[in-house]
Amino acid sequence: MAKKQTTRESKKIKDKWKSKQWYSIYAPEMFNRAKIGETLSDDPAKMLGRTIEVTLQDLTGDFRMMHIKLRFRVVDHSTSDAFTRFVGLDLTSDYIRRQTRRKRTKMEGVFDVTTKDGYKIRLKPMAISDKRIQSSVQYLIRKRMESVINEAGSGHTFSELTSMVLTPDKDKGLVTQILNQCRPVYPLKRMDIRKMEILAMPEGEDKTTNILSAPVPPEQEAKAEVKETSAPPVPEPAPEQTTKS
Repeated sequence: MAKKQTTRESKKIKDKWKSKQWYSIYAPEMFNRAKIGETLSDDPAKMLGRTIEVTLQDLTGDFRMMHIKLRFRVVDHSTSDAFTRFVGLDLTSDYIRRQTRRKRTKMEGVFDVTTKDGYKIRLKPMAISDKRIQSSVQYLIRKRMESVINEAGSGHTFSELTSMVLTPDKDKGLVTQILNQCRPVYPLKRMDIRKMEILAMPEGEDKTTNILSAPVPPEQEAKAEVKETSAPPVPEPAPEQTTKS
């Protein structure tokens, strides 16, 4: 039989719930600071590390991008807002199942690249052919994938590479560049970046600090200066006393 809660226990639960506050979650600067959700917390520090997942359709309004899932992690906060860092993307499982049908060949690759600003990124492209192809052709397609991805990663920053992965522009998009390079080998039916994730960040960068978040408000900087100036001075050591022999 369940134990009946006492009045004191129910009062504690009620008070704890009332102490919580809603925080608005915002995307990084590369996504135009769009609001991507809300979270509830009684302590702002407890929000750090929380992960939120939204589709690209939620940010752009384009229903054709509803199969792309973006992941953000909360790394900074203010009095009522939470700021995030982009940590990767993935495709929905139902979209992948629709593409992989009978008498088709699915080719995947895993490539690690380092951007100009020191981010180590793992990209997993996925190519779909309209019919079954030989293993030797699949090998050549993967080599073309690797060549394009390595060139794009080493020649652009992390923000630029992310834009290339997500852009629908046929000229600047990374998917279109891979298709153009693979077309002489075999005319592929579909090409997507199935997954993108951050393996490592530049050296010397604090992982708990959001490099894309809003600057520190002036009132917080003023408080920090007051704390530094109000610290008590360190007393000077007393002179050594000499004893007469």
